[in-house]
Amino acid sequence: MEKETRRSSADSIEENFFLPSTFSPWSTREQLAGDNEPDFSHSGFQTAVPSPEISKEGASSYVSETHVTRPPLTRHASSFKPIMATGSRMVEEDLVLRPADHGIQPRTEVVITGGEKNRKPPRTTRFKEMLTRSLSATLPSKKRTSSPTTKYDTIAEETTASSMQRDSENYPMDTVDVPSRGIKKRSSSLDTEDDDIGIDELAARYERPPLDCHSRRDVYIKRRSWTYIVLAVLSVYSTFLSGLWFITSIYQPRYGRGISSSDGWKMAPSTATLVCTLLAKTIELSFVTVFVALLGQVLTRRAFVRKAKGVTLAEMTMRNWVIQPGSLLTYWEGIPYAATTILGVVTLLATVCALFYTTASESMVSPKLKFGAWEDRQLEGLVKASYANPFYAQKACSTPIDRTMDPNNSAPSCLDVQYSGQSYHNLLTFMTEWQEIHNGTPTVDFLSGRPVGKHNLFDNTTMVSSWIETDFSNPQANFAAHNRIINNVTLAMPHPGVYSAATDPHNDILQPDDLAGVGEYSIRASVVSPAVNIMCVNMARDELAPIIYTRWPDARTRFTDVPGQRVGVEDWFNDVPPPTDNEWLNRTVVDDVFRWGPQYSRRPPVFQLYPIDFNMITNTSVAMSDSIYLLAKGAIDDYTLCEMRSWVTPKCSTRFDVSGISGGRLEAHCEDPSDANSYVAGSGNNDTTDPPDPSVDWRNLADQWRLSMDLNGGVTNNNASNARIMTNLILGEPALSTTLPSMAEALAVLASSTLVASSLGSTYRTRWDYNPMELSPGIYEPFRVAMRSQQYTSSHVSAWQAVFYPVLGIVFVINAVCLAYLIFYRPGLVSDYTEPQNLFAVAVNSPPSAALAGSCGHGPDSREMVVPWRVGYSAAANHYFFEEAGDAGGAGEENGRPETRQSMASGSDLLSAHDGQYRGKNYDNYKRLSGSRTWL
Repeated sequence: MEKETRRSSADSIEENFFLPSTFSPWSTREQLAGDNEPDFSHSGFQTAVPSPEISKEGASSYVSETHVTRPPLTRHASSFKPIMATGSRMVEEDLVLRPADHGIQPRTEVVITGGEKNRKPPRTTRFKEMLTRSLSATLPSKKRTSSPTTKYDTIAEETTASSMQRDSENYPMDTVDVPSRGIKKRSSSLDTEDDDIGIDELAARYERPPLDCHSRRDVYIKRRSWTYIVLAVLSVYSTFLSGLWFITSIYQPRYGRGISSSDGWKMAPSTATLVCTLLAKTIELSFVTVFVALLGQVLTRRAFVRKAKGVTLAEMTMRNWVIQPGSLLTYWEGIPYAATTILGVVTLLATVCALFYTTASESMVSPKLKFGAWEDRQLEGLVKASYANPFYAQKACSTPIDRTMDPNNSAPSCLDVQYSGQSYHNLLTFMTEWQEIHNGTPTVDFLSGRPVGKHNLFDNTTMVSSWIETDFSNPQANFAAHNRIINNVTLAMPHPGVYSAATDPHNDILQPDDLAGVGEYSIRASVVSPAVNIMCVNMARDELAPIIYTRWPDARTRFTDVPGQRVGVEDWFNDVPPPTDNEWLNRTVVDDVFRWGPQYSRRPPVFQLYPIDFNMITNTSVAMSDSIYLLAKGAIDDYTLCEMRSWVTPKCSTRFDVSGISGGRLEAHCEDPSDANSYVAGSGNNDTTDPPDPSVDWRNLADQWRLSMDLNGGVTNNNASNARIMTNLILGEPALSTTLPSMAEALAVLASSTLVASSLGSTYRTRWDYNPMELSPGIYEPFRVAMRSQQYTSSHVSAWQAVFYPVLGIVFVINAVCLAYLIFYRPGLVSDYTEPQNLFAVAVNSPPSAALAGSCGHGPDSREMVVPWRVGYSAAANHYFFEEAGDAGGAGEENGRPETRQSMASGSDLLSAHDGQYRGKNYDNYKRLSGSRTWL
């Protein structure tokens, strides 16, 4: 009915319609109603739309340029103030005068006329061509029909009930043809129900309405989109790996041969470090990507929520803290405002954690050599012979001269060279240490605190001995008991078999060579230790007569080159009575000291002669004896008689420390009641209480040793250097010197090489439990150890590096929260308006704001950084823009909007023809966003 009334009125009255373009001022129908007969005759710049008849005949949506005329424009009364051109005259033809709050725009109007059939074809204009192209691009062709009796309907949609309803659902752009009362009613409905921003209000905010910024896509990003999938994958990856990194730093796994330089499918240490660093960097990058994206989601969603406080520029710059940590120093204006919020604190934590994550990974997770905890385990050593087996010791000596070349002496000669070389090396090392004491600060006079002997095993391991049985080593106590000077010492060496077991692949211990040559491990083995006892007793010449052959009656002697010295003949030993059950030879004053006689079932030695000064002679032929004897004469009047014997002691543990840099170190740790790894305390064997049983075999092995160094050179008065050194160390008083070692100490160190040779390949127990004395190819004998080793471990080295635990933990927690937010809390994503490209696109299409006045040059100041902003949306124009959050409080006059949203001018033809689709989808999404709640 309303449409028919409008058409009938058009038949009787020629009416001009002004259709503003995107550059025209906005005027209402009521403003134009004041001039019933506007005069267009004087205006030469006005473009007329061809009559409906011409448009229909053309049957096209485009207006031909030959049909465009420029009828004279009659000036009508305007409410706008005139603008004077520079000079003198008014430029009405080029500019339309708008109210002061709308600025100045060129006046370009489209006049639509109807009712004249014989009108001259309109003249073509450039703006007409632009307008027709705009119409053809925005309106469907099926909607561009016209009737000869219509006026504006030549370019407008039919005002049917359906089209009216559709227009009212999208945007109020039909005010040219629709009465204002209908528009007011629809606007009121939007204010109360949809809370939409109409074209009128949108135009009031802009210098011109943003009808050319019609959003092509919705702000929502679906879960099946590439952006969401990539972000979800990155979040899962970052969460999983950061959690693995955090758990690894706590658990501190050891990789054993998995990361080593040994043969096989192993990862080299350098490769493992590179892979770990690479993965840590990917965790850092993915964490930054996910956190910045989720930070943008939180801020953008808050910007949509009407009841929220909005988003400030200071909060928008928080993403730069994570991406560019240096911006905390260069652009610090917003930090005091943003960092005080919960989201700001979380962002600062994420910034610090992202900055130090790779460093934390290097300190806490990257594989590095580290000692593990002490652990009890069982090693097995290959046993081939009993302790001090002289035949096995000869076979074990390495020489290219085999038995085919020298059947009788190839092995003994090799062993002699080994003994002499190792023994003299040990003695010189010992004397060097004493030289430093002699020339410097004196040492103590009790044995346990004095220097000990050292031995080199396989040229890469230092064996360190220990003094034991120190209760019997006090010369003063011995002098008080026996009224003579007694120098009694016992030296224990570590068991060299521990070295053999530790380096045996059978026990699968990582060696330094398996760890790039820099690995270490430590072993505390509950095994026996070989020991040698040296007891030197000072005796007068006459006290020695019972055991000196030349003093026996009917002795067969001869004179030597030394005046007054006599020596037994070559076969003098045949005069010594053979051992029998009742034959214990002569008694001496020191039988109880050396435990000779029938009560001890031990025979004393017999020497061929008295040695001259600074010479020594030996006796290794005592029947059924476990000892060898040495008689020496020094600078004092008395002679010194020394007894040497050896056994294995259960009072020690062997400590083996191996380093790829400094080599190995075997040490005997003895007589320590707190040592849980001693053989007595930790072996678990039932032979720990057996008394020491001196080895008879060691006497035979020591005979070979003394021959290698000619300790019996005093028989020929050879004045040997070794005898000279030893006799200078004889105690002249019942006390140990604080600047010199005693003779017994020096002899023990000299004989320490025999302990090593006796123990290699021997048992780890006090007893020999096997029938043959030599096993071939040998048997693995277990023994208990406490062990710790260096392996490549994901752990920190220094205690202070534990400060990186929070870095790894916070990154994992933030990643987990981001993943939960991404998957469970929000259905999909929204366009991130903190991204520079999105921020720029919305900002340039937003109305100007006085809140940022003056910031276009140097940027916003501190006070402008805290201005809250929100995202506004006009369903009519399908347009998103920024506005101050303070202007979006509610509807009506209270929030600064006009009470009605009636459009002040037409222009609906410049909007998309699919307005209903955007109105239903985009606006519903916007309304859901703006009505949601925010927690950050």
